[in-house]
Amino acid sequence: MFFLAMHAVLAALLNVPSAVVLAVVFLFPAIEASTLAGVVIPGETALLYGGVLAWYDRVPLGAVVAAGALGAIIGDSIGYLVGVRWGKGIVDGRIGRLIGEQRWGRARRHLARKGLFTIIVGRFPPIARTLVPLLAGSARMPYHRFLLGNVVGGVVWAIASTSLGYFAGNAWRRVERVQHIAGLVMAAAVVAIVVALVARQRRRRRRQSTGRHAAARA
Repeated sequence: MFFLAMHAVLAALLNVPSAVVLAVVFLFPAIEASTLAGVVIPGETALLYGGVLAWYDRVPLGAVVAAGALGAIIGDSIGYLVGVRWGKGIVDGRIGRLIGEQRWGRARRHLARKGLFTIIVGRFPPIARTLVPLLAGSARMPYHRFLLGNVVGGVVWAIASTSLGYFAGNAWRRVERVQHIAGLVMAAAVVAIVVALVARQRRRRRRQSTGRHAAARA
Protein backbone atom coordinates (compact mmCIF):
# COMPACT_ATOMS: atom_id res chain seq x y z
CA MET A 1 0.00 0.00 0.00
CA PHE A 2 2.89 2.36 0.79
CA PHE A 3 4.44 1.96 -2.65
CA LEU A 4 1.06 2.31 -4.34
CA ALA A 5 0.40 5.56 -2.48
CA MET A 6 3.87 6.90 -3.31
CA HIS A 7 3.38 5.98 -6.96
CA ALA A 8 0.02 7.77 -7.04
CA VAL A 9 1.67 10.94 -5.69
CA LEU A 10 4.50 10.67 -8.22
CA ALA A 11 2.07 10.12 -11.09
CA ALA A 12 0.21 13.29 -10.10
CA LEU A 13 3.46 15.27 -9.83
CA LEU A 14 4.54 14.23 -13.33
CA ASN A 15 1.79 16.50 -14.67
CA VAL A 16 2.72 19.50 -12.51
CA PRO A 17 4.65 22.37 -14.21
CA SER A 18 8.35 22.44 -13.32
CA ALA A 19 8.03 25.94 -11.81
CA VAL A 20 5.49 24.62 -9.29
CA VAL A 21 7.74 21.65 -8.44
CA LEU A 22 10.67 23.99 -7.77
CA ALA A 23 8.46 26.25 -5.64
CA VAL A 24 7.44 23.27 -3.50
CA VAL A 25 11.06 22.09 -3.25
CA PHE A 26 11.99 25.56 -2.00
CA LEU A 27 9.05 25.99 0.39
CA PHE A 28 9.24 22.69 2.27
CA PRO A 29 12.77 23.27 3.65
CA ALA A 30 12.06 27.00 4.06
CA ILE A 31 9.12 26.47 6.42
CA GLU A 32 10.73 23.50 8.20
CA ALA A 33 12.74 25.49 10.77
CA SER A 34 11.13 28.90 10.38
CA THR A 35 7.71 27.58 11.48
CA LEU A 36 8.78 24.34 13.26
CA ALA A 37 6.70 22.46 10.66
CA GLY A 38 9.59 20.02 10.20
CA VAL A 39 8.54 18.33 13.43
CA VAL A 40 5.59 16.95 11.42
CA ILE A 41 6.75 16.94 7.76
CA PRO A 42 10.48 16.46 6.99
CA GLY A 43 11.74 18.90 4.37
CA GLU A 44 13.63 16.28 2.41
CA THR A 45 10.32 14.79 1.27
CA ALA A 46 10.05 17.46 -1.42
CA LEU A 47 13.70 17.06 -2.45
CA LEU A 48 13.35 13.30 -2.80
CA TYR A 49 10.36 13.73 -5.11
CA GLY A 50 12.21 16.51 -6.93
CA GLY A 51 15.12 14.14 -7.54
CA VAL A 52 12.79 11.47 -8.92
CA LEU A 53 11.12 14.02 -11.21
CA ALA A 54 14.58 15.11 -12.38
CA TRP A 55 15.29 11.49 -13.33
CA TYR A 56 12.08 11.61 -15.40
CA ASP A 57 13.42 14.82 -17.08
CA ARG A 58 10.46 16.81 -15.75
CA VAL A 59 12.69 19.34 -13.96
CA PRO A 60 16.45 20.10 -14.08
CA LEU A 61 18.45 18.29 -11.39
CA GLY A 62 20.61 21.35 -10.68
CA ALA A 63 17.53 23.52 -10.24
CA VAL A 64 16.10 21.09 -7.65
CA VAL A 65 19.36 21.17 -5.67
CA ALA A 66 19.52 24.97 -5.85
CA ALA A 67 15.89 25.43 -4.79
CA GLY A 68 16.25 22.97 -1.90
CA ALA A 69 19.52 24.47 -0.66
CA LEU A 70 18.19 28.04 -0.88
CA GLY A 71 15.02 27.08 0.98
CA ALA A 72 17.05 25.36 3.71
CA ILE A 73 19.43 28.31 4.15
CA ILE A 74 16.69 30.93 4.25
CA GLY A 75 14.40 28.83 6.47
CA ASP A 76 17.14 28.11 8.99
CA SER A 77 18.17 31.77 9.05
CA ILE A 78 14.58 32.74 9.84
CA GLY A 79 14.50 30.03 12.51
CA TYR A 80 17.69 31.51 14.02
CA LEU A 81 16.16 35.00 14.11
CA VAL A 82 12.98 33.61 15.67
CA GLY A 83 15.19 32.00 18.32
CA VAL A 84 16.95 35.31 19.02
CA ARG A 85 13.63 37.10 19.50
CA TRP A 86 11.27 34.50 20.97
CA GLY A 87 13.34 31.35 21.53
CA LYS A 88 13.06 31.03 25.30
CA GLY A 89 9.33 31.71 25.27
CA ILE A 90 8.77 29.07 22.59
CA VAL A 91 10.86 26.42 24.33
CA ASP A 92 9.25 27.02 27.73
CA GLY A 93 5.74 27.64 26.39
CA ARG A 94 2.90 25.54 25.04
CA ILE A 95 4.56 24.90 21.65
CA GLY A 96 7.70 23.67 23.39
CA ARG A 97 5.70 21.26 25.55
CA LEU A 98 3.88 19.92 22.48
CA ILE A 99 7.18 19.23 20.74
CA GLY A 100 8.38 17.32 23.79
CA GLU A 101 11.45 17.44 25.98
CA GLN A 102 12.98 14.38 24.33
CA ARG A 103 13.14 16.15 20.96
CA TRP A 104 14.51 19.32 22.50
CA GLY A 105 17.08 17.21 24.31
CA ARG A 106 18.35 15.67 21.07
CA ALA A 107 18.61 19.12 19.50
CA ARG A 108 20.49 20.47 22.54
CA ARG A 109 22.96 17.59 22.35
CA HIS A 110 23.69 18.49 18.72
CA LEU A 111 24.11 22.14 19.64
CA ALA A 112 26.35 21.33 22.60
CA ARG A 113 29.10 20.08 20.30
CA LYS A 114 31.62 22.80 19.64
CA GLY A 115 32.55 24.32 16.30
CA LEU A 116 31.15 24.77 12.83
CA PHE A 117 30.61 21.02 12.49
CA THR A 118 27.69 21.32 14.93
CA ILE A 119 25.48 23.27 12.52
CA ILE A 120 26.50 21.18 9.50
CA VAL A 121 25.72 17.86 11.21
CA GLY A 122 22.57 19.30 12.77
CA ARG A 123 21.15 19.79 9.28
CA PHE A 124 20.70 16.04 8.71
CA PRO A 125 18.62 14.54 11.59
CA PRO A 126 14.97 15.48 10.76
CA ILE A 127 13.86 16.80 14.16
CA ALA A 128 17.23 18.29 15.11
CA ARG A 129 17.51 20.42 11.98
CA THR A 130 14.12 21.94 12.78
CA LEU A 131 15.00 22.83 16.37
CA VAL A 132 18.75 23.58 16.23
CA PRO A 133 18.40 26.97 14.44
CA LEU A 134 15.93 28.18 17.07
CA LEU A 135 18.16 26.98 19.91
CA ALA A 136 21.22 28.53 18.25
CA GLY A 137 19.43 31.86 18.07
CA SER A 138 18.18 31.70 21.64
CA ALA A 139 21.74 30.81 22.79
CA ARG A 140 23.02 33.88 20.87
CA MET A 141 25.46 31.88 18.76
CA PRO A 142 27.32 34.39 16.52
CA TYR A 143 25.30 34.66 13.33
CA HIS A 144 28.32 34.61 11.00
CA ARG A 145 29.34 31.22 12.40
CA PHE A 146 25.77 29.93 12.22
CA LEU A 147 25.38 31.21 8.65
CA LEU A 148 28.57 29.51 7.43
CA GLY A 149 27.51 26.17 8.89
CA ASN A 150 23.99 26.74 7.61
CA VAL A 151 25.18 27.33 4.03
CA VAL A 152 27.56 24.35 3.99
CA GLY A 153 25.05 22.03 5.65
CA GLY A 154 22.16 23.22 3.47
CA VAL A 155 24.06 22.66 0.22
CA VAL A 156 25.40 19.23 1.23
CA TRP A 157 21.97 18.17 2.51
CA ALA A 158 20.23 19.34 -0.68
CA ILE A 159 22.70 17.50 -2.89
CA ALA A 160 22.40 14.30 -0.83
CA SER A 161 18.59 14.33 -0.61
CA THR A 162 18.05 15.19 -4.28
CA SER A 163 20.63 12.63 -5.44
CA LEU A 164 18.93 9.94 -3.39
CA GLY A 165 15.65 10.63 -5.18
CA TYR A 166 17.37 10.88 -8.55
CA PHE A 167 19.19 7.54 -8.28
CA ALA A 168 16.03 5.91 -6.94
CA GLY A 169 14.14 7.04 -10.06
CA ASN A 170 14.62 3.73 -11.85
CA ALA A 171 13.11 1.94 -8.86
CA TRP A 172 9.78 3.63 -9.56
CA ARG A 173 9.74 1.94 -12.96
CA ARG A 174 10.30 -1.42 -11.28
CA VAL A 175 7.46 -0.63 -8.89
CA GLU A 176 5.21 0.05 -11.88
CA ARG A 177 6.00 -3.40 -13.30
CA VAL A 178 5.39 -5.36 -10.11
CA GLN A 179 2.60 -3.39 -8.47
CA HIS A 180 -0.18 -5.41 -10.16
CA ILE A 181 1.45 -8.71 -9.13
CA ALA A 182 1.98 -7.41 -5.60
CA GLY A 183 -1.66 -6.33 -5.45
CA LEU A 184 -2.85 -9.77 -6.53
CA VAL A 185 -0.60 -11.48 -3.99
CA MET A 186 -1.89 -9.23 -1.19
CA ALA A 187 -5.50 -9.83 -2.24
CA ALA A 188 -4.92 -13.61 -2.31
CA ALA A 189 -3.33 -13.45 1.15
CA VAL A 190 -6.32 -11.53 2.55
CA VAL A 191 -8.76 -14.02 1.03
CA ALA A 192 -6.77 -16.95 2.45
CA ILE A 193 -6.77 -15.39 5.93
CA VAL A 194 -10.52 -14.75 5.79
CA VAL A 195 -11.24 -18.32 4.62
CA ALA A 196 -9.04 -19.74 7.39
CA LEU A 197 -10.79 -17.63 10.04
CA VAL A 198 -14.25 -18.64 8.79
CA ALA A 199 -13.28 -22.33 8.75
CA ARG A 200 -11.85 -22.05 12.26
CA GLN A 201 -15.02 -20.39 13.52
CA ARG A 202 -17.18 -23.11 11.96
CA ARG A 203 -15.06 -25.86 13.56
CA ARG A 204 -15.37 -24.15 16.93
CA ARG A 205 -19.17 -23.94 16.60
CA ARG A 206 -19.30 -27.58 15.56
CA ARG A 207 -17.30 -28.66 18.62
CA GLN A 208 -19.51 -26.55 20.90
CA SER A 209 -22.64 -28.04 19.35
CA THR A 210 -21.26 -31.58 19.73
CA GLY A 211 -20.39 -30.88 23.36
CA ARG A 212 -23.91 -29.62 24.14
CA HIS A 213 -25.52 -32.68 22.54
CA ALA A 214 -23.22 -35.02 24.52
CA ALA A 215 -24.09 -33.22 27.75
CA ALA A 216 -27.81 -33.45 26.95
CA ARG A 217 -27.61 -37.22 26.35
CA ALA A 218 -25.71 -37.69 29.60
